[in-house]
Amino acid sequence: MARKTKIIATIGPSLNSKELVGEIIDAGANVLRLNFSHGTHEDHKKVVEWARSTNKKVAIMQDIQGPKIRTGELEQPIYLEKNKEIQLSNEIKSKDNETVLINYENLFKDIHEGERILIDDGKIVLRISKKTKTKFTSIIEVGGELRSNQGVAFPDSSLSLATLTDKDKNDIEFGNQLDVDFVAVSFVRDADDILNVKKLINPNTMVIAKIELKSAVKNLKSIIEESDGVMVARGDLGVQLPLERIPFIQKEILNESNLQGKITITATEMLTSMISSYRPTRAEVSDITNAILDGTDSVMLSAETSIGDNPILSVQAMANICEEVDETSNKNYLNKKDISVSNELTNSLSKAAVQVANDSNAKAIVAFTETGRTPILLSNHRPDAPIFTFTTIDKTYNQLNLLWGVEQVKINRLETTDEMFSIANKWLKDEMNFKKNDTVVIVAGTPPNKEAATNLIRVMKIGEF
Repeated sequence: MARKTKIIATIGPSLNSKELVGEIIDAGANVLRLNFSHGTHEDHKKVVEWARSTNKKVAIMQDIQGPKIRTGELEQPIYLEKNKEIQLSNEIKSKDNETVLINYENLFKDIHEGERILIDDGKIVLRISKKTKTKFTSIIEVGGELRSNQGVAFPDSSLSLATLTDKDKNDIEFGNQLDVDFVAVSFVRDADDILNVKKLINPNTMVIAKIELKSAVKNLKSIIEESDGVMVARGDLGVQLPLERIPFIQKEILNESNLQGKITITATEMLTSMISSYRPTRAEVSDITNAILDGTDSVMLSAETSIGDNPILSVQAMANICEEVDETSNKNYLNKKDISVSNELTNSLSKAAVQVANDSNAKAIVAFTETGRTPILLSNHRPDAPIFTFTTIDKTYNQLNLLWGVEQVKINRLETTDEMFSIANKWLKDEMNFKKNDTVVIVAGTPPNKEAATNLIRVMKIGEF
């Protein structure tokens, strides 16, 4: 298993067939992302059916839309000239080019004089200069062409809107029916937003917090504590915060997540040139490399695979880059990453198992798990050896697709620890060509088949069982 960093591919019109879904998995996609900002329930259902019919290792991530604030309809595009004034409101009765409609009910409650309004991913910047009961007057600080239904962001304001919309709740219920493996939550502001999602999803579905708001960065630690993992969603972060700060915020998010032993995803514009090009830019290769060196478990492709001209090539290129970094980083400090401050016993034993495996030059670490928590922590410590995880639980088996350095094996229930050692011994010999006396470190909770904390580490020689 040369590649350890995992790849998420977003599904869209460019992958709209069973054959293409199979090809994207074969190219290296470990997780398929369903973007519920686009497509119908029937579209998403077909993708899940296609993916599962392949009988290949792949997980399904549902990415819910969250609240979307947009400008209203215009009779025709208008050009907003720098330093000029423009009126804003949420109560325009008819279309005109004199006042810009923003479809946010609490606009006059939440937005105040001196605050900025960013339109179309920050291409247009307005600053509120005067506020009345029904209209804002704003100064155009950065001009540009304004079209209908463009996205609006408020980086200086505290919004009172709910993170979960009625659409999101309906989509989550549909995701429960599909039995998705992960739910990615958009526009998270604080830990309560994660708790509210947990109340609605199926048991054991993992929650990924998308860090894309200034308030989320402020509340980062508590958000990560409540989540199973985080996504560095650099697109909206780059609108909310100065672009030059994004690389440092990315490092902060990855560092805090690794400290807490959580799953990490780095996303947005990783191979954006490959939407139309057959190869990435040098800057994109460096970006992906640095994200992996910073400790991300996985990297995500968005438009590259959903609407791009070269979805298969994009995944193959990403896989090649990841494989090179993973191979090279085995020789540097990353595989000595023992910074986790998690105080749970499972973490202490996982750290010890990695240390034993590294010191003994073990060819593999084998983990038996019900919930997936042990391989998450083992992965977080970046061992030299690959991690082979055995589980009886279908959802855990799928979720392990997102973990750095982990390959999973589905097994039937076992009754004794000797059976655990025996099945690991046989699988490693038969499937991985391990030889007699090869060293393997086994990590497990006993008794078998219980959601018990990890309490066993054993150094085993192939051929003992």
